[in-house]
Amino acid sequence: MILSEINVNKTSLHHGLTERIGNFSIELLYHTTTTQKQVQNLVMSPFTVWTVLAVIAEGASGDTLKQISHAIRIAPRMRAKTREDFRRIAQWLQVNTSTVDLEKFNAIFVDEQKLPLPDFIDIAKQYETKMIKLNFSGSHTSELINTAISNVTHGKIPNLTDSGDFGETQMVLTSALYFKGQWKVPFNTTSTSKQSFFDSNGKRIGEVNMMYNRYNYPFANIRELNARVIELPYGKENRLSMLIMLPHQGVSLQDMFLNFNNVPLDAIFENLKLSVDEFGDEEVDCFIPRFKIESNIDMTDILKNQFGIKDLFDELKVRLPTMSRIPMYVTKVSHKALIEVTEEGTVAAAVTGADFSNRIGVVRFEANRPFCYLIIEKITNSIVFGGFYQHPSLF
Repeated sequence: MILSEINVNKTSLHHGLTERIGNFSIELLYHTTTTQKQVQNLVMSPFTVWTVLAVIAEGASGDTLKQISHAIRIAPRMRAKTREDFRRIAQWLQVNTSTVDLEKFNAIFVDEQKLPLPDFIDIAKQYETKMIKLNFSGSHTSELINTAISNVTHGKIPNLTDSGDFGETQMVLTSALYFKGQWKVPFNTTSTSKQSFFDSNGKRIGEVNMMYNRYNYPFANIRELNARVIELPYGKENRLSMLIMLPHQGVSLQDMFLNFNNVPLDAIFENLKLSVDEFGDEEVDCFIPRFKIESNIDMTDILKNQFGIKDLFDELKVRLPTMSRIPMYVTKVSHKALIEVTEEGTVAAAVTGADFSNRIGVVRFEANRPFCYLIIEKITNSIVFGGFYQHPSLF
């Protein structure tokens, strides 16, 4: 997230908030997949994108505020309550155990000669956002920012910015997440084998290293979603899980995403719970690809054209009066993310009605066609990472 100075010579408790953030996250994933110029895999952290926009909204007014507020689903009058709920959610998004590590880092890197207004700095702190002063005219600005991001992502995102990003830039807003989790029940590496991968219509399009495990995973066939869903838990504490949503044969990822309007995340977890209650002791044969995805996404056009946040990027129309005395506008929203899913678990980092039938034998869940995945913090139902896998590769 890069803010540039305008050239003036040119002219419910936290669950209500997590539901809003979740809806934003699903919509962001949907628009990202529908605007792709070519079929590719994706990883992102919608939570970090939402966080940066929420912080900017605190400095906005007029149409700029209205557009951001509509996109992030927070009415301006609810901002004080949102800050309070966000702090509660953030407490749960810090996990450090022997099997799960979840870390977050929000920062405003600002030119030491042009500091934000004190009230904005105080409000940013309520989003657990630090202010870090730098000399933006210095040659090491990009290096210093990249080092800070690299540290929190354990080296997975080493280069968020480069020296070319700093022309008239006066402020850089960042939000980073790092996750590393071991499966509650690891996959056996000796069971991994090369298998075919198909498109949504059943045409073979490549090969993957397919991992296999048999366990009593929570599983449901959700008709309203037009997909089968499986939950793969991380660690011993049952705090985080990966949900894999496999569209029914002939159903595209885009069509499945549209069904999220009728099937919120809470309903998916309720369906999985009902499945466990009814078939808790029965096992599932689970096949998922071993994969690694790196994404570098320019979110600017998506936010402008799909979410209607236009004035923020227009130096003549933008209104950020409570952020800085110096007129500013946003030039770019960039998002970098990485995920690795292996037999042992997952490493990820980023910066910005059930249909139950009698089960006969072992259920087979085979992710051998395009699917969506979400990494969820279950106490708050927060989507910390999400994406889709549709382009096969051997990893």
